[in-house]
Amino acid sequence: MISCTFTYTNRTRDKENRETMEQSKIKELILIISVSGGTRAHIIDIGQNNKLTYRIGLFSVADDFDLSKVKWNDNYKVIKKQLNNEEIGKIKSYCSRKEDLIFNDPKIVKDSWEYYLYIDGNKVAFGRKFNYEDFPTELKNFINYILGITGKLYDIPGMS
Repeated sequence: MISCTFTYTNRTRDKENRETMEQSKIKELILIISVSGGTRAHIIDIGQNNKLTYRIGLFSVADDFDLSKVKWNDNYKVIKKQLNNEEIGKIKSYCSRKEDLIFNDPKIVKDSWEYYLYIDGNKVAFGRKFNYEDFPTELKNFINYILGITGKLYDIPGMS
């Protein structure tokens, strides 16, 4: 009887651990840096497979984001990178404190690159490069981290 209880307890604990891990997983993290108005954009996608994918595409601004609606620009090579455990851990750490990343830039600025951050398809942050100093510190650190592990971005036409 004690052995059965012990086995049941371990199975229950394993199930709870799996559920907790599933809840803490990021389904998808997307950082977009676009020309004003959200059309041409650098799109950095980090998925559950722990791969970073960087592409250039056209998208429409929305509070929820769907990669399948992006029109990809085939003139730019797709960059893919398998993230290592340290990078994955750091990204998960930032995302676990999602409340520190929330930002919606209230200042209207013409001709400024725009940043959009989506976690699990939902917009968490929006801001303009011209107002970058107004971003919360954690958001700036996270954006800089993602850009650092992505590498050099393509030159795409911006504002005049």
